Amino acid sequence: MRIFTVCFFLVYHIAGSTYGQMAALQPAVPDNVPEYPLVLYRSATKEVQNLYNGRLYYIYDSREEEHQFFVDRKYEKGAVFYDGQRYDSIPMMYDIVRDELVIKHINGFEPILLQSPKVRFFTIYNHNYLNLKSGNDINPDMQTGFYDLIYNGKTKTLARRIKQRQEKINERKVIALFPQKNFFYIYSNGKYNSVHTRKSVTRLFPGQKSELRKALREQNIKFRKDRERAIVTMVARYDELTKQ
Repeated sequence: MRIFTVCFFLVYHIAGSTYGQMAALQPAVPDNVPEYPLVLYRSATKEVQNLYNGRLYYIYDSREEEHQFFVDRKYEKGAVFYDGQRYDSIPMMYDIVRDELVIKHINGFEPILLQSPKVRFFTIYNHNYLNLKSGNDINPDMQTGFYDLIYNGKTKTLARRIKQRQEKINERKVIALFPQKNFFYIYSNGKYNSVHTRKSVTRLFPGQKSELRKALREQNIKFRKDRERAIVTMVARYDELTKQ
């Protein structure tokens, strides 16, 4: 009975933590563990192993000041829905150049590359990224990949973030640069519409044109200087004006 109690407590702890990162590798299970706790143990361990069975990822240009990742080159804890299972508090980085999600291995050393088709969504730096398919979830002319859901109201708004590696020569030394571009899409009239200027946003909602401009003035937002915030503000005001 004592062996059963100890083993069952261990299995319960592991099963409860499969939505987050395991603190350490689990010890081998004794042969005399009862069948039901053993099934739980194997199920929980399988799910965690499934997250960490990707191939190793090499952080290229690691010595350059600029980098290929979203926000920072350091790991940031977030959530990921991977291969039908959600995991929380996972250290991760989003490689914008390759449009791939990298996580920190359970042993704390090797970066692991997740298989993008198995990633349904992930959350990092309070941004929610969705894996959307061209011609299915989004327009046929939009590329399959991860899109940042920057506004999740009635009129959904997406951001597609892209970095391209560039090189420059400085004192005979090759320096890698990673300039970032953001493309924005507002869902209206049954499709996602690309927007880049204030006019392109108001063109989608001509009946509320003056009110949308007023929303920017009220918050002292300059469209060209803070395009993303301006778009979200205008779309949110439109939803507020047209709610039923």
